Amino acid sequence: MSASRIVRVVVCLFVLFGFAFSIQCYSGSQLQVIECPSLSCIKQTLGFDTVRYCDGTGVSSICQTYRIFDACQNIPNLGYICCCSDQLCNSSSQLGFGLVGVLLLARFLL
Repeated sequence: MSASRIVRVVVCLFVLFGFAFSIQCYSGSQLQVIECPSLSCIKQTLGFDTVRYCDGTGVSSICQTYRIFDACQNIPNLGYICCCSDQLCNSSSQLGFGLVGVLLLARFLL
């Protein structure tokens, strides 16, 4: 295999994995769609206020810190936190559970 062909294959793999590992989330009060560097979207409710945003990465990740994966949990001083990993999953009062739900459904149907 030639060097230029190897470079093209590597570039294609990076592009494919980049799309596979990026996620879009709603953010802000106007529910703007943004591309997130993390793998999770967050919907956070504290009192009567609800905010939506991308989770952080590494040590800044709320979902990883509190071990909330495609679920919701009440965290003292932070409020009710919902983390999800599907595209635009932090939109409504019902949280889409992304890949976990699909895998469970596939397991049930097979």
